[in-house]
Parts: sequence; structure tokens; C-alpha cells
Amino acid sequence: MDQYLIVEPDNGLVDLGTAPRMYEVGEIVPAAMPELKGVMPMLYAVEHPEQQLPAIETIAARDLHGGLPPRVCALLETDASADALMRHVSGMLALPREPEGHSVFRFYDPRVVRNLGWVLRPEQLSLLFGPVLRWRYFSDSGWLTVERPAVTPAERLSPSTEQWASLRRLHFVEQALQSIRDAGEPVDERTPRQLDALFTKGTRYRLAGEDLTVFAVQGLLVSPNFDRHPKVAAALQPGQTSSYSEITALWTDESWAQIAQEAALYA
Repeated sequence: MDQYLIVEPDNGLVDLGTAPRMYEVGEIVPAAMPELKGVMPMLYAVEHPEQQLPAIETIAARDLHGGLPPRVCALLETDASADALMRHVSGMLALPREPEGHSVFRFYDPRVVRNLGWVLRPEQLSLLFGPVLRWRYFSDSGWLTVERPAVTPAERLSPSTEQWASLRRLHFVEQALQSIRDAGEPVDERTPRQLDALFTKGTRYRLAGEDLTVFAVQGLLVSPNFDRHPKVAAALQPGQTSSYSEITALWTDESWAQIAQEAALYA
């Protein structure tokens, strides 16, 4: 079983110090979007894992704990050749969009791949992984492994309208998750999907930007139905002289406790 590393060079160099240098397979440029050459991630072969992986982990941990965009994106295990792996991953990076053209699908980013289990169906994920048997990314708990689903892969990766919307919201979901962690509140594997549903609900109230993120975080911490509380419903009404986040920032902890208690009664 061979191991390969996907690196985002725009986020910094991966210097392994005294460990052997990794073999550079090449830049992962989708054939459908050759104009992206020079700005895409790099694929490396990890041929000396005992010496190279500790240095790679040190870099990944430093970026994660420093709040920096990850340069170490994915550690892949496969029995396919480097050329076959390159062809597959580059092909998955360009998703056709209607009515024409392609969109870049940066699924290799840890902030994306860790959410794909609830965004994509198993057969879509199986196609996305292709020859990759195990996909690893670095997290607060160290390396986390996602196994390729043991199902027949889809014929083509064609996200639905709802899936596309969730993929576009992942950036905001990750921002909200960070706010929740910074507040010392617990999160688990269900939290991203719950936040996504709250972002969807918030857009129905025509919230955007900071107001939308504040609404989603409040909904997670208070109650998913907190918008039905009269006090919150009034703050969501159009035509306010202040923004939603400004209005709710003035509420006391006692007010929020009362909202949470009463919102728990809503079905």
C-alpha cells in the first residue's frame, strides 16, 4: 500500500527538515481547466513514512493550532499507481456546471472533506475516492481516517441543487464552528449538519453576512426553533433600525435563558 500527500503550496512550503524529501509527482491540474496551472495543489509520494510522517504531522499541527489555512491537506493510501491516482484526483477537481463550464471542487481541503459524509451520498463518495482506500486529514485529535464506502460508485458526480448549496455554505459552517469552539461549547459530528440547516433557515429571513452567522450560532446554542419565540421573531422582522446581530447583542444572559426555556416547548 503506497501513501501520497496532497499539499496546498499557496498556504506555505512543506519543509521536512532532516527527513528525506518527498518525491514530487506533480501539480494536480484538471484537464478540463488547464488555465488553473500554477495555482493548484501538489501531489507527493511519501516513500519513507517512518521518517517523513512525523515532520509532516508537526507542520499540520502547527498550522491547525495557529489558526492558519492547512498546507498539509490529505494523506492518501492506495494500491494504484501515481499516474492513475493523479488522473483520478485531477478529474474530480473539475465538476461540470449548468448550462456549461466547470467549477473547482476543492474536496481535498480538510475543511471540506470532513463534511462530505453528510453532504454526499455513499455512492458519490465512493466515486470521489476512486482508487483511494483510506483518506486521512489532520485534526485536533490527530490524523482522522475516512474509509472509501464499500458500495458501487455512482457513474458520475452530479451534486443536486441542495448538495451544491450545502457545499457553498461549508465555509460559513466552518466559521460558525470556530466561533462555537472559541466560546468553549462542545461540538460533535452532528454539529456541522445542524448548522447547515440553520444557515438555510436564516436565508429565508433574508439574513446575510454576520447576521446570518450569528443567527446560526444562536440557533445551535439556544434551540433550533428559537426563531419562533416572539422576541426573536420581532428582531427578524424587516425594516429594523439596527441589524439582527446588533439587536440580539443587547440581550442579557437572563433573556437568552428565558428564550431557551420557552423555545424548548415548540415542536
